Amino acid sequence: MDYMNDGMDEELVRLFFESQNQEEASSSRRPRRQRINIERNREDRHDRLFNDYFSETPVYTNEQFRQRYRMHKHVFLHIVEALGQHDEYFQMRVDATGRSSLSPLQKCTVVIRMLAYGTSADIVDAYLRIGETTTLKYVDKFTRGVISVFGAQYLQRPDTQDIEHLLQTGEVRGFSGSNNDINVLNESNVFNNVLQGRAPEVHYTINHTEYNMGYYLSDGVYPEWATFVKKSQCRKGIR
Repeated sequence: MDYMNDGMDEELVRLFFESQNQEEASSSRRPRRQRINIERNREDRHDRLFNDYFSETPVYTNEQFRQRYRMHKHVFLHIVEALGQHDEYFQMRVDATGRSSLSPLQKCTVVIRMLAYGTSADIVDAYLRIGETTTLKYVDKFTRGVISVFGAQYLQRPDTQDIEHLLQTGEVRGFSGSNNDINVLNESNVFNNVLQGRAPEVHYTINHTEYNMGYYLSDGVYPEWATFVKKSQCRKGIR
């Protein structure tokens, strides 16, 4: 019986390897799928983008630009120029065939559209005609470039002087409420400096009560933390 079982096991192993070899041979004979190169007419799309937003007489107004780019036009152009000086990837180049590459305006626009609208990479292809893989590459290059160029000045925690300026600006504007999502609190590190005693001190008064820590405008759904100021508390103003 043991001999018969051993013989059956060997036969099963032989059949298994034969089937594997046949499958590999069949796969090797199949034609490989080639990557399809889609002609997206990038020059035409640059011209359309330029005429829509950046020409002397653009199709869309500055207000529409700000709505769609989530920033003023001069700010966007400043970012484009700064990234071009920082990384040749955001400069206009010519490829091996003599054609111009995607323009800096196209590259930065596709990233801003993704970040502003929270859309997937393939959705912006319809207007800007930039493929998904290329778009994701631009997002990586753009974010790294922004951190490198602007990080030291704009991507740092506010100091005491910054907070005082924010307080004065908020008082002039009347301390309008915020729409931040309470769900991020459990994952956010925004309060780490407060909890660890490293946050800069700032002094202000709400309804005759003195405070010495920064505040965040909120509405009624937020917990009763000292660092949250509800809109109802702002009716009498903060000094």
